Amino acid sequence: MVKSKALLGALLMSAPLSTFATQVPWFESNSPLTQAHKHLLNDDLPGMFSSLVEVWQLEKNQSIVPHLNDLFLQSLEVDCGKSLDNRSLPDWITSVVVRRTEIQSPGRDSYRALVEVDSPVAIKDIALTRWVSKIVSTDNTLTVVENTDDRKSTRYIKRYNLNSRVKMGLYRIDVTATDETSWSSWLVLGEPKAEISIRWNAKAQWKVEKNALLNRHCPLPKLETALYDYVDGNYVQVWGESHDSDYPSSLDTIPIEPGRYVLAVSMNHQRWQGPIIVEQSQIISKTYDVSVEE
Repeated sequence: MVKSKALLGALLMSAPLSTFATQVPWFESNSPLTQAHKHLLNDDLPGMFSSLVEVWQLEKNQSIVPHLNDLFLQSLEVDCGKSLDNRSLPDWITSVVVRRTEIQSPGRDSYRALVEVDSPVAIKDIALTRWVSKIVSTDNTLTVVENTDDRKSTRYIKRYNLNSRVKMGLYRIDVTATDETSWSSWLVLGEPKAEISIRWNAKAQWKVEKNALLNRHCPLPKLETALYDYVDGNYVQVWGESHDSDYPSSLDTIPIEPGRYVLAVSMNHQRWQGPIIVEQSQIISKTYDVSVEE
């Protein structure tokens, strides 16, 4: 409650009142944006999220987009998004993960959006669209990861290769089973503000930079390191480890055959939107030579 009121005051002070009077009329009328503020101030996160979806559907004024982003990020300070949607997944869907990925390689950056669905039934298709009915990317594939453990569900991954970062805004997730049973959900994506980022510091060393205080309600950002070998035209992971604290900044001696590999280091932030897990992943990669001495 205190944080929400503090945000309200900060937003009012960030621009002249005349600007808000002409561009952000949320305090003058009973609009969906007004309702979003009221719900947030009353700790009604499902109501706030529902109103925010309506604002994205109706709003044409791009000048309030940063305001919507601040409002959404403020709602995550309560419980990292767990209460934004109080509906459960259907019994034929075990989990849903949406991941935005930025890959920084020497000479180029690439971007991806992925939707991972675990389900005990056969899935026909997964779709991620931006309001209104905008295709995220025509360069997309749906892959199936068969069970390799005791999981009773199969993982289906829809991957979109992008030319730029995934934009903030309102999205729709649609999952369709082979028997035509379907499930869908609205998804609000804000402008990511990574509390921790990574960059190369030397040949095989990286620097972990803390940019802001962590949200104590969210899982700790996870740093993952992995080595990939190029086998039969594909990159195959041959080693990896994960850390959610005491982040390393270089590789220790690892048991691997001498040769040339690709070293990938990623920093992953995670939140929720009700039952949906939403991740933001930054990956830096470069070639890595393992000599006989190592």
